[in-house]
Amino acid sequence: MTLFDILLYCTVFSLAYSWVLVWILERREKKYGQGALSFTDAFLSGAVTLVLVYASSLGLLTRSYRAGITYDVALLTALAGFCLYRESLYRLRAKRMRHRRLAEIRLLNAHIAKDPSNAVYYERLSEVFERLGETGEALEAARMAAKLDPAVRNQWRVRQLEESRPRGSV
Repeated sequence: MTLFDILLYCTVFSLAYSWVLVWILERREKKYGQGALSFTDAFLSGAVTLVLVYASSLGLLTRSYRAGITYDVALLTALAGFCLYRESLYRLRAKRMRHRRLAEIRLLNAHIAKDPSNAVYYERLSEVFERLGETGEALEAARMAAKLDPAVRNQWRVRQLEESRPRGSV
């Protein structure tokens, strides 16, 4: 391999490696909705990874082609392991959050049974249903809250949920 080939390979490999790392970290927010990764954190982790992977791959590939490729395979294995670990962690947290939200729904329904004229319970029930992805139930609870307390925020919430529902659903 020529020096140009080594530089090109190290550049592409380190860019792809850094991109996958940032993608794994951003999945927490984008897929599971478990908090946000700020642009600064993502950029910093990607930049540091890019520099370290590029420099170490370049250093090994210029000395020994076989050692450099073995090192890159080891890095990919570690990245795959990190991906599996983070994904299982995200899924576990999502399962726990769903369980907590379902428990909150049961508690709110118990409170509503005791005091059915309290609009605040319906407002919160609407929010919890929306976070669970159940927009039909969220809209129903929001309509009840708006009926009990016709404040602007309740009317706005009903409108917001109606607009976010897929077309053709009741």
